[in-house]
Amino acid sequence: YTVIERLAEWVRRRVRLYYWKQWKQPRTRRRQLLALGIAPDEVHKASRSRKGYWRMSQMSLVRHALNNRWLEEQGVPDMRAVWIKLHYGPHARV
Repeated sequence: YTVIERLAEWVRRRVRLYYWKQWKQPRTRRRQLLALGIAPDEVHKASRSRKGYWRMSQMSLVRHALNNRWLEEQGVPDMRAVWIKLHYGPHARV
């Protein structure tokens, strides 16, 4: 189970990395983060950052904007829930 949790965390971080990579320009990053509900003064910190993609994908502001619920809405499966259903059956509580 712990292996699945760590793998799920890594996959979500990797997906955040790809979204951050798609939003290449600071203007696009700013627009997207504002649309996701981040405060304008906080958006400037992230949109103009020169840190790498992998490091930015773990930044708290980006994690708050691209949270797990949003990722599930975008189609990223919850590996923990899938593992629980496979391991304990279809009637297991997640």
